[in-house]
Amino acid sequence: MKPKVKLTEKIERVFSSRAKPDHVRLADGVLQLDFEVEEALWFSGRDRHELTWQDWQQHNSAIYFFDPEAFAYYLPSVLLLSTQNPSESLDAADSLINQLDLSPDAEGWPEGFARRFLELSPAELDVLKEWLLQVCEYVPYGGWGIAASGPGDTFGRAFDTVDLLQKEAERRRAGSA
Repeated sequence: MKPKVKLTEKIERVFSSRAKPDHVRLADGVLQLDFEVEEALWFSGRDRHELTWQDWQQHNSAIYFFDPEAFAYYLPSVLLLSTQNPSESLDAADSLINQLDLSPDAEGWPEGFARRFLELSPAELDVLKEWLLQVCEYVPYGGWGIAASGPGDTFGRAFDTVDLLQKEAERRRAGSA
């Protein structure tokens, strides 16, 4: 029997080939600089391995404004830090979950959302689903969603969205082949 690989090890392995962008570029459609957009620019030149819980707490909106390259590079930092302390909610992880809480129809997704998430590899999307399944069991998320007795609809929709992202990515790959 194969030993079970810890989620943190999977996150590290799956995202290990992502190179640090020279500069954080903003997602398409960002028309003006405000304090939330500046939160994304704060990450320029920073190594994701050196980011702390506090960095993400102070810059939790940044994840909304990264271009696809920066998003894919910094995402594992949010995933890892949020799994290290299951008794507290990481605001950047909350922002990520809220981003994924979307319509079950890809046609209704915001363009910036689709561009960021569809750049992730199938393995990265699998890890994101596994992360959602783990995080929804953490105490701070027990009252999320309509059910308020478990992960509720928010996590269900987020998981379904990642599943749809995988299918959409497959469809696009098949169409370009």
